[in-house]
Amino acid sequence: MSLAKLTLWPLSQSKAVSRPVATQILRHYATAKSTPATRNHPPRRTYLYEQYESIVKDDRVMFIFQHNNLNVQEFTQIRRDLKGLGGPVKLTVIRSEIFNAVLRNTKYANLEPLVTGGPACVLHSNVNDAEHPDLLKNAIQVLNKNKKLMLLGGKIDDLLLSEADVQKVVELPGLPQLQAELLGVLEAPARKLISLLSSPAQQLHSVLDRRTE
Repeated sequence: MSLAKLTLWPLSQSKAVSRPVATQILRHYATAKSTPATRNHPPRRTYLYEQYESIVKDDRVMFIFQHNNLNVQEFTQIRRDLKGLGGPVKLTVIRSEIFNAVLRNTKYANLEPLVTGGPACVLHSNVNDAEHPDLLKNAIQVLNKNKKLMLLGGKIDDLLLSEADVQKVVELPGLPQLQAELLGVLEAPARKLISLLSSPAQQLHSVLDRRTE
C-alpha cells in the first residue's frame, strides 16, 4: 500500500472533535433536575390532622386548656363527669404541633400561641343553646375542679376569646332566658301605659256606681 494514499489525522484534530461531545454530555448531567419526592405523612399523623380539623371547623365551641401531668385515671374521670352532663361536649388531648398546623390553615390562626406552651387539650362542642342552656357553664365547672387544668382561651363560632372572656360568656344565661327577659323589658312600658289609661275609667265607673246607689 502506498503511503501517499493514506490519510493521517493529526492528534489535535481528534481532540477537537471529541471535546464538544464530552462537553455536551457533562452539560447534560449538570443541568438535569431531579423531581422532588412527595412527602408521605404517617397514617397516625394524617388521622390526627383530620380529627383536629373537624374539631376546629365543625364545632361551634372550642376551649383550649393546658394540662400538667394528668394521668389516665384523671382524664377518664373528667370525661365521665362531662358525659354525665347529658349534652354534646367532649375533652380531647391534642398533639400541639399537629393542632397548630391545622390552626395555621384556618381563620383561627391567632389561637396558635395558646397551644405552644405545653401539653394541651380542648373542650369542644356543637351545642345548641336552646336545648342545653347551661351545658358550657357546667362543663367549665367540671374542668375547673382539677387544678392540673388551666383554661387559656378559645372560640365560640367566629369569635375568639381570652380566658377571661370564656369565664364571662359561660356565665351568661341561655338564649331562651335572654329572650324572655328582653320581652319582659319591652312589655313593661306597654303594661304601665294600659294601667294608666284604664285607671280613670275605673274610677269614673266607681263614682257613677256610688251616685246610682
